[in-house]
Amino acid sequence: MSRAPLRFSTAPLTVTQGPANSLASTFGPNAQLLPALGATPADTLATVPALWGWRRELWRAPAPGMATIAGVPVFPVQRLHPGATLGSEGVCALHFRMQGQALEVLLAGAPASITLLADGEVLAGGFFRTARAAGVPGAPLNAPNSFVRIDFGSAAPRQLSLYARSAQGPCALAVAADDSVQAWDRSAEATMAGMADSYGGYAGVLWAEGGPLWEAAARLGIPHLDLSAVGGTGYAPNSAPGFGNPGDAFAARLPSLTASRPDLVITAGGINDNNSLALPPYATAEAARQGFEAATHNYYSRLREALPEALLVAVGPWAPRESVPPDAVALSKADAIAAALAAAGGPWVFLDNLRGGWRCSSGASATGTGPWQTGTGRVGAPTGVGNGDTFVDRDGTHPTVAGVLHLGERIAEGVRAALATL
Repeated sequence: MSRAPLRFSTAPLTVTQGPANSLASTFGPNAQLLPALGATPADTLATVPALWGWRRELWRAPAPGMATIAGVPVFPVQRLHPGATLGSEGVCALHFRMQGQALEVLLAGAPASITLLADGEVLAGGFFRTARAAGVPGAPLNAPNSFVRIDFGSAAPRQLSLYARSAQGPCALAVAADDSVQAWDRSAEATMAGMADSYGGYAGVLWAEGGPLWEAAARLGIPHLDLSAVGGTGYAPNSAPGFGNPGDAFAARLPSLTASRPDLVITAGGINDNNSLALPPYATAEAARQGFEAATHNYYSRLREALPEALLVAVGPWAPRESVPPDAVALSKADAIAAALAAAGGPWVFLDNLRGGWRCSSGASATGTGPWQTGTGRVGAPTGVGNGDTFVDRDGTHPTVAGVLHLGERIAEGVRAALATL
């Protein structure tokens, strides 16, 4: 895993969006289309030989499986992570080498959200959801079923990693007739998956819906990302309306996540779990404690069984409002998660976000330096104490973009330090 800092390009990028519900390419009638429009369901971005993507055989079209743009059938792709009643969609990342000045992405539905890396540099300062004129943000990319054109300003050979999202997903790439596109096989590089609640779905700098886990992956030099993040969920069913189905909890979503066979899995949950209150489905507080501990042990034992060689990393429950002394319920959840992780067997790393520090299966550890989230303030209601004033959003629970970045950096720091001892 790379330890090099992220590099952000300062070159201005021009981004434009074509008309809604149109297949008109700015490259004209001779544009190269990957795949050809009107192709069969077997010919999609998941199968085009000139492109490469991690575990593309797992990419699926969202129901009903196709879209029609200007009367032509297209077949978008997404990395779907369904639960019993809830689910999430991951990003389908395309890696390729290109000689040319510009490319287009055809996206089904709206809005469009794109992260693009060229020759190892992040373009446009992170993900973008708006048009850009020589680097200056403009109108939102809200036109449904349309091409988004990305113009680098000059023709050159480039290695590109494109992470594109929309309501239904990307359908095709287009380049000029005399440009070239070749697959960039990155299968030798590290891969990562994440299981999370709504913290995993918040926007950071690089990912529109990636949360702290994907910011951490980028800082660890991991280009392949797979995330199952469903708000309101945790290790066990909880009593909140709409979140009590066991099929939506972390363990039930494991088969989808482990199918990608990642090298590293980070699990960040517990804030939505109940281990101390007599609330359904638990008759007593003791039953809630026992239920949570059983759920964490079940989750990590199944995760280890599915991925016997993977590095398993766990973070304690998020605590956006600091408690002094640390909240006993939150600490008991963290301790239960850590115990279940250790019982599953190494290699593993536990990141103690409540007390700071980490410990891992090698026996090494780092002394706690205090909680990652401090103070009781939030955006709109600052207290002048701690980082909550800028890192916690107006709802008092979820992180701001700056907060996502902070948490991602703390995760990456801990994983990197622990890895050096394993």
